[in-house]
Amino acid sequence: MPRLKAPQRREQLIEVATRIFAKWGYNAATTAEIADAAGITEPILYRHFSNKQDMFVAITRAMSEQTLHRWHELIERSKSPTEKIRTIARQFPNHIRASEDAYHVIHGALATSRDRRVLSVIKEHYSEIERFFCKIITEGQKAGEFAKDLDPHIPAWQLINTGIGYAMIALNLQQFDHFSVEDAIEHILRGLKK
Repeated sequence: MPRLKAPQRREQLIEVATRIFAKWGYNAATTAEIADAAGITEPILYRHFSNKQDMFVAITRAMSEQTLHRWHELIERSKSPTEKIRTIARQFPNHIRASEDAYHVIHGALATSRDRRVLSVIKEHYSEIERFFCKIITEGQKAGEFAKDLDPHIPAWQLINTGIGYAMIALNLQQFDHFSVEDAIEHILRGLKK
């Protein structure tokens, strides 16, 4: 196997760490397992990441960047804030399947980790998602689509919590496939118009 340049090795390690964390959980996974799965030694791994936390931070930040980039692409042609939210809802099931391992990593750590740095980067991730939805909701208020007296953070978190719940159920309990994230989002949108 040819030797990878530093940026490619780093990307490879993020991919491998994502798979290992998704399989075993952040707390149970070890850097030795990640190095072994990547076909390198731990000292080589430590040239790219100083510890397991750094890998988790890289995974979470990459997930945030990819998610927001994809959502911006999806909504660039949407004519209204309501349509933007619906577009994201329609594509959300495909999005979580495409990023299944990363969602397992983030949600698993959210549920089990007490590591302050891990929780801090998860908070950073959801704060970015919150800002994204608050901007759309504020646009909707200015356009007269949504109630003007509404705090945009409340529906933003309704959307986030619906997404978290849907992702956790859809990725772990497929027998509940009768739940539609689109229907849940429509319910939230109706509440925005009161």
